[in-house]
Amino acid sequence: MCGNVMLVIAFSGLFSVDYVCTLENLALNKPTWQEHPWPEPNSRDVGSENAVDGMYTDRGTGGQCTINADGYYTAEWRVDLGSVVSISYINIFYRTENQNPGPFVNRMAGFSLYISNTTSKNEAHLCYKDQTRGNPSVDQRVNCSMYGRFVIYFNERSQNNNPSYLSQFAYNELCELEVYGCRGSFGDGCQYACPTNCLNGNCNAYTGDCLKCPPGYYGQHCQYECSPGYYGYHCVNKCSKRCSVPYNCHRVTGKCNGGCMSGWAGDTCKECQLGYYGTNCNRCSANCFVSRSCDRSSGQCHGGCQRGWRGSFCNQG
Repeated sequence: MCGNVMLVIAFSGLFSVDYVCTLENLALNKPTWQEHPWPEPNSRDVGSENAVDGMYTDRGTGGQCTINADGYYTAEWRVDLGSVVSISYINIFYRTENQNPGPFVNRMAGFSLYISNTTSKNEAHLCYKDQTRGNPSVDQRVNCSMYGRFVIYFNERSQNNNPSYLSQFAYNELCELEVYGCRGSFGDGCQYACPTNCLNGNCNAYTGDCLKCPPGYYGQHCQYECSPGYYGYHCVNKCSKRCSVPYNCHRVTGKCNGGCMSGWAGDTCKECQLGYYGTNCNRCSANCFVSRSCDRSSGQCHGGCQRGWRGSFCNQG
């Protein structure tokens, strides 16, 4: 369990004194999937997403639970937490038909919980395996101190000779599955705050490296500002050589400091001003019908040429 811990951590000047380790339900309203969906999706609201919608006061048929199709020997359900996070514990609220414990304990018996960085159960770590021999609690709190992106609920049955305390087929009738952990921090127990400049405050749950930097920064902890002449995400964009001072722009937006050279326009000086055209912003012909009024791409004069001149660029007398 995680409490409030005051940290004073200096790491390239980007960690601050803070109270971290605030656990939240990381599964709430996240994307879900199940192996064998109910075959008539419009006949009742039993989709896999019911297990992460935050509602489980009605745990009966047609209530607030996910129900998979009958007649299968494996049942798998998973939630995508969006990124690798530090997990502390998992709450499970199983279908009860609003009784205690209800008629479906034998369907829950033998279930397993896996934590994975991929959607594959075969690449996952086993967090918990029910071995109560038919008497699991329909309200579970499973301590599961692991890192991962996907939480997988799995159950299976043999086609022959199942113990009497097991249902014939496998089910994942979850009314809610809550995954408590932390974002904005990393390390065992979420004890370290993510670097200040991490985009949206998110960092790798193992290392503390920022998952992504905001525009204008780079480095594992987004601790470095873009070098002069570069801007944007990861500082890979080069400022325009058409800035009034070549390659001198704002490190976040790329907007040229001091404006553009003559003939160029736009925040990043990549467009031609009126009266100029082409990749080098050449000046439109003075012989256009309206002097120096031409197409910005082709240079062809708008409205033709002044009297005595001809050609697309009005440069033939």
